[in-house]
Amino acid sequence: MMTSAVPFVPRRARLGRYALWQAYDFAFNVAILLVLVFVLLGASFLMSMNAQETFMQSQRGTMQLGQKLGYFRQLMEMFTSVAPMIAVSGIVSTDRTSGYTRFLFAKPLSPTRFYAQSLLVKFVDYLVVAHVLMLLYSRYAPVPAYSYRVIAALGAVFLAVGGLLFLLSVITRFDGAVAILFLLVSAISWDKWGQSTHPAHVLLYLLPPINKIGEILNWFIGMNGAGTIMEMPFPAKWFWWLTGYGGACLVFGLVILRRAPLTKA
Repeated sequence: MMTSAVPFVPRRARLGRYALWQAYDFAFNVAILLVLVFVLLGASFLMSMNAQETFMQSQRGTMQLGQKLGYFRQLMEMFTSVAPMIAVSGIVSTDRTSGYTRFLFAKPLSPTRFYAQSLLVKFVDYLVVAHVLMLLYSRYAPVPAYSYRVIAALGAVFLAVGGLLFLLSVITRFDGAVAILFLLVSAISWDKWGQSTHPAHVLLYLLPPINKIGEILNWFIGMNGAGTIMEMPFPAKWFWWLTGYGGACLVFGLVILRRAPLTKA
C-alpha cells in the first residue's frame, strides 16, 4: 500500500472570522431585544417626566434639570444592571449543554481565546446599544454631556456583572439564576452590614458591592443622590473594587475553561 509523502496537517480555525458570527448572533439575539425593551421603558419614563412637569407648571412651578436627569439615572441604572446579564448569560454553558462545542471546536481552536473574544464582542456591541439608546433618549429629554465617563461607567458595570456571569457560565448551566441570586445577596448584605465595624465585616469583601453602581452613575451624570447638579468626585474605591472583582472572576473562568470539559454541563 502506498502512503502519501505529505503529512496531514489539520486546518486551524480563523478566530477573526468567528468575531463576525459572534457580532451577528448578538445583534439578532440580544441587541434587538435590548433596544425594544429599553425604548419602551424610556418612553414610559418620558411620559412620567412630562406628566410631572405639566403638573408642576399648573402649580406655577418649574421642573429642575436635576429632576429630569433623575429619570435618566433610573433608566441608566436599569440598563447597566440588566443588559450585561442578558448579553453574557449562557456564554459558555449554552454552547456546552446544546452540543455546539462539538462543531465550534471541530477545527483546532483555543476555547479560552474563542470565549474571551466572544465576551469582548459582546462588550463592544453593548456599548453600541447603550449609545444608540442614549442618542434616542437625548432627542426628548436632557442627558449628561458626553465624555469619557460614559465608557468608564458602562465598562465598569459590564465587567463587574459580565465577569461574574462568565465564571458561573463555565461552572454551571444555571449561571443566570445563580448570578441573580448571588447579586441579590450581595446587595442586601452590603446594605445591611456595609457600615459595620465588626471584625467579621471583612467577609463582606468576598461579595461585589453591586449596590454601589449608583455612585459610579452619579459621577458619570454629575449629580448627587438628592438630585443636585454638582461635580462628583471619582468613586475610586467602588470603581476599582467592582472592576477588580469582575476581572478576577473573568481570569478565574478562563483558567477553569482551559481544564474543564466542553462536552458536558
